[in-house]
Amino acid sequence: MKTVVEAGAPAPPPRLGILDPRLAALLISVVLTTADSSALNLALPTLARYFSTTAEAVQWVVSLSLAGAALSFLPMSALAGRIGTVRVYRYSLLAFSILSLALAAAPSLPVLLLLRFLQGVASAGVVGLVPGLAAATFPDRRGWALGMVAGSVAAGYMLGPPLGGALIDFVGWRSIFLLNLPFGAAAFFLSRNLGELRSVGLIEGVRRTLAAPRFLLALLGTALFFAQLFGAIILWPFFLDTQGVSASQSGLYLLVPPVILLLFSPWAGHLADRHGAARVSLIGSLVLTVVSVLQGWTASVAIGLVGLGFGRALFQAANNSAVLSQAPEGTEAVASCLLSMARVSGQALGSVLIGAVWVGWEPAGPRAAFLMSNLLLAALAALAGVLTLGWGRFRRKEPEPAFPGS
Repeated sequence: MKTVVEAGAPAPPPRLGILDPRLAALLISVVLTTADSSALNLALPTLARYFSTTAEAVQWVVSLSLAGAALSFLPMSALAGRIGTVRVYRYSLLAFSILSLALAAAPSLPVLLLLRFLQGVASAGVVGLVPGLAAATFPDRRGWALGMVAGSVAAGYMLGPPLGGALIDFVGWRSIFLLNLPFGAAAFFLSRNLGELRSVGLIEGVRRTLAAPRFLLALLGTALFFAQLFGAIILWPFFLDTQGVSASQSGLYLLVPPVILLLFSPWAGHLADRHGAARVSLIGSLVLTVVSVLQGWTASVAIGLVGLGFGRALFQAANNSAVLSQAPEGTEAVASCLLSMARVSGQALGSVLIGAVWVGWEPAGPRAAFLMSNLLLAALAALAGVLTLGWGRFRRKEPEPAFPGS
């Protein structure tokens, strides 16, 4: 039976599925990089024993990878402007996989640290460009595609710890890196037909984005969202530990938000496509604000972790779509990398703020420290909502957005 479309009505966007090879390539690469980092966290004590060194020394295995990525987001966008975004993404994916093989054979800790820094550089060319590539490849269903990307981030962080723990116990820490090879190869071969991003160059791209108020407000909202998100991730294990909850139980509890994010992010992205990213982002920020206050007041694990997962699903996919929608013409690659930089900056800010509040209020007791920390998380979520109102209502004066359908 044929569907009748009224004259003058816009044609409905094509229905897409997760089996689309282009989307599969992006989702696999995101799961690959996030699962790698979260699984490796569990291997740090094993690495300390293997290399006969301290926990502080092996912590650089994680820190240097993050540093390599943070330093490389904008240079990768500049390179993408010169040789093509898809080419940079595919070469970075290939380099990430080859470095994984080298890491599995690392003979010493200094070599391991150097290779991890280089792998962080390669990961910037993958995760830094994925949001823009998703928006460019699926312009008619940008919110849905970015919701799927957000869900794959949750899936990677969810799969990493249990998978890494099993590999360490039964195969050895080197197998964590070897696992990257088949997934990296699959993402590389599936990524040949991704949508290309236009670029006016790094300097001009940064100049244009700095002159786009809507884009900057949405980007700042992203940083505050990830500060709230990472602050909660830091806070809950400390509080649960004071309540006598074991580390394994805490790990199970903390699986709740990413599971909810995984399940609801595509739906939230679909809502953003239908009803507008600003409206969905604002609802998400309100949910996070209310939940943060309630979990601080009641210390309820159910209210806190379920509510946080649902609020994140609403805010993240819609706000990612908004950031890329407000990017001025020709700045797609720069905007995508700035989005990743906002994520990393927000994570660092949330960690510092929650650590300071918890230490400052801990002498008053864990419940007091938990309450005050959650009030800070509520303030971060509320401020992200205020910024959402800003970019949602700001009168457009900058050039038309870069992505079709924005």
